[in-house]
Amino acid sequence: MKRQITSPEGKLLTGEFGLERETLRVTHNGHMAHTPHPFPNDPNIVKDFCENQTEINTGVHTSAEAVIEELAEHTQRLNKALEERRERLWLYSNPPRIKNADDIPVALYEGDQSSKHSYRLYLAEKYGKYKMALSGIHVNYSLSEELLRQSFDASSSVDFTAHKNEVYLRLAESLTAYGWIINLLLSASPVCDGSYFSPERIGEPVLTRYASLRCGEEGYWNSFTPHLSYDSVLSYALSIQRYIDSGALAGVGELYYPIRLKPRGANRLNTLVQNGVNHIEIRNVDINPFAPQGIDSRDLQFIELLILYLVAEPSKQPQEIAVQNYKNAALFDIDKAEITLPDGAVRPAREAGLRLLDRMTAFYAHGQYVAAYSVSDILDYQMNKLTVKGARYADRIAERMDKISSLF
Repeated sequence: MKRQITSPEGKLLTGEFGLERETLRVTHNGHMAHTPHPFPNDPNIVKDFCENQTEINTGVHTSAEAVIEELAEHTQRLNKALEERRERLWLYSNPPRIKNADDIPVALYEGDQSSKHSYRLYLAEKYGKYKMALSGIHVNYSLSEELLRQSFDASSSVDFTAHKNEVYLRLAESLTAYGWIINLLLSASPVCDGSYFSPERIGEPVLTRYASLRCGEEGYWNSFTPHLSYDSVLSYALSIQRYIDSGALAGVGELYYPIRLKPRGANRLNTLVQNGVNHIEIRNVDINPFAPQGIDSRDLQFIELLILYLVAEPSKQPQEIAVQNYKNAALFDIDKAEITLPDGAVRPAREAGLRLLDRMTAFYAHGQYVAAYSVSDILDYQMNKLTVKGARYADRIAERMDKISSLF
């Protein structure tokens, strides 16, 4: 039976944001750093897959500006520690020049955390160390309790937790269908050092065919397209568990899917089933070198607008097609890249993006939601990326190849 999610109206956008920013530590001259992680006991500044890849984690905030402000505070502490070592944070999702695989040391964990090291060795063997050096930003977003309560009151559901889970399941399904627009608008990694592709090309800046290498066909994906169930939280969890049971995945953390449903606390499937969905994780955001903290508040606000639009206007897409759309939207030439829409129509990525932005503009013109920022300004900012020549981040980086060449 098809379920209908009722959209609340006149609701203030007060969802909650959390950010995880991955970034590489490099020496003053742009080579991979080989010093130990500078903050071994700091929960907000941790090491990621490799020893020289740092992840900065924020708490939860009710605005894009506030969460970026906390990100800035942690980054400032990290930069201060790195200055003493003559190191800095790399500004791009793609790594700098890589001498060899030893330039990407697997993160070391000992004692009762030794399983984390073993897991990373497994990933290095399965996917290759070079892919482990690709970095990005994960956006975690929770719908406001007040909005969910209003949606529950307008629905025929008798259980709030079940209704909340249902909203998130439909949202995850819809973001799987339409989240490719995030690649289209936010991709910012078209240039890579040639050493990523071949040791003989070290020091050669390469303009790839991707606006985002990590989100494209050659990026960080599983070797198969997962088929996830959105019928219930239990069926969603079981659809992931079957890949773990078959050996295709070592655990839920190896699900390299652009959209994830997450519980509060540790990312465990049994916790998700027992406690329900707490937030949605969006994993296909590149580091933006034009923004001081790697992400622009206007892009975070756009993600919020996309989420609320899709809550009110749910959609679905066959998952093989949806994943291919993500990969196609990460291509540099968005006039040749194709997007297959839920109705089966195939359109150039730029045209498909403009159509979606037009629908969002019309939706918000009706005043269903009230924001603390100008919705029209945010949508116009994204529209300009597709209508003004060279306005995308990837375009701006490609145009500055001569300056960027000195960094790689």
